[in-house]
Amino acid sequence: MAKPRKSDPSLAQMQTWFGNAISRPLPDEYPGNPLAVSAPELEGEADARLREKGGLDGFGRLGIYNQQYWFRLVSIMQSDYTCAIHLMGLRVFNDWAVRFLAEHPPASPFLAELDAAFPAYLEAGYQGPDREAVLQAIAYERALSKAFDALEGTALAEAGLTAPADLLAARLRLAPHVSPLHIDWDFAEYRTRCLPDESLEAAVAPPLPGPSDMVIFRDADLEVMKETVSPPALAVLLEFRRSATLGEAFGNLEGRLSESEQAELMRGISGWFQDWVARGWLCLG
Repeated sequence: MAKPRKSDPSLAQMQTWFGNAISRPLPDEYPGNPLAVSAPELEGEADARLREKGGLDGFGRLGIYNQQYWFRLVSIMQSDYTCAIHLMGLRVFNDWAVRFLAEHPPASPFLAELDAAFPAYLEAGYQGPDREAVLQAIAYERALSKAFDALEGTALAEAGLTAPADLLAARLRLAPHVSPLHIDWDFAEYRTRCLPDESLEAAVAPPLPGPSDMVIFRDADLEVMKETVSPPALAVLLEFRRSATLGEAFGNLEGRLSESEQAELMRGISGWFQDWVARGWLCLG
């Protein structure tokens, strides 16, 4: 009597197996198929599950997907962080990108979210040369990406919050495309010198000093913009990286501003707030 045929794996099971296989980090060196070095035990299963095609067996085809998975994701990271690459060196940057992606694999079909946690990841672990410049470059370039493709957020006017009392009571936060930053180098100028280097390995003179408090955002014409703000205005905006009421934001700043900054805050906050709301920098939190 013939044995009952074993049922084929479900699509979900196949997708899980395939995803786990191709996301294995590439070995430092491999002769052809990276999985032959990193996961040789997959050969029999891959040949059984995947058809031979184009002169390649199933394991060979799986290895191509493994290689292209990493080439694609790392190239996306490289395209966003040209300043950081030239500060860190291409090999070091790639090592950190792969380590990050291995610990934070893509969880969204939108590749714009691929590196959302990368700045915090580097801040927690990177201790290499020029650490502060690298971290600021990463934050600056992530802000440019967010300004280009992040969501708008729920506008306060759309939520019916226009009366002063309503605004005082509302929980607010920065719109997703808005990034307030303090930087100590002129990364805008540095980026113009780094971008022409398609190899990503050319020697580029270090960024010039250029302390600045700024906001990077997207305007009504969908253009990425940078605008300088005063230190107390930056301090207020940074408080809205998390959901907060105005009272909570001001309470958190108590004792952290100098007398002159506090005076400037009191003079300017009403106009600043009206401007930020009108431009969509703040949204419902």
